[in-house]
Amino acid sequence: MSDKNNPNSQFQTLTPDTSAREEYILGQPPRIPPLAPEERTEAQQKTLDEISMVVVDGVRKPREDIDCLEILIRHSELYLAHLGVGKQFLSGCDLSIRDRELAILRIGWLSQAPFEWGSHVVIAKRNGISAEEIEWMIEGSSAAGWNKKDRATIRAMEELHFDSMITDKTWADLAEVYSERELIELTVIAGQYKTVAYMQNSLRLPIPKGKQGLDAR
Repeated sequence: MSDKNNPNSQFQTLTPDTSAREEYILGQPPRIPPLAPEERTEAQQKTLDEISMVVVDGVRKPREDIDCLEILIRHSELYLAHLGVGKQFLSGCDLSIRDRELAILRIGWLSQAPFEWGSHVVIAKRNGISAEEIEWMIEGSSAAGWNKKDRATIRAMEELHFDSMITDKTWADLAEVYSERELIELTVIAGQYKTVAYMQNSLRLPIPKGKQGLDAR
């Protein structure tokens, strides 16, 4: 039985079989096929051209998930709206890159989202989060190595994931180290990247070639 005062304990009672999880999500073709060039409207093609580049941590580069974009442009208006929030977090938020990535990684792991987890392990390591810390992330906020700020950030993601509410204790810890704008961003980032996990998992969006999923460290 899980400890109701520790949302993370609900997850720790599980032993995820990452191989089975990845096979379930990625072992079959996407549930919606890519939109072929001859089927695209002029607006859909324009959208695809516009979103085929991405800025991450101030660096502009081609997106690797073009197969996914060719699916998502089937509802280009919705995807563009969703993408706008993601762009804000990747290049324009008040949170530090480290804080942002700790939050996303915990949501990605709790969601058992291979695409999200694997992608953000790469981003996190590129920005100074160590392989050891990524291992701690799998254990969550109860891992012994976190400092107080990191632990509160990760615990907030766990509480939002399991209870859709940050507890008073965790909020007080966060408020010691984050501005009001950053506190708002933390709550929105949880929802944004949970939505990304929903979309990637349920549409069975393929991971770009050469990328890892839940085994990424």
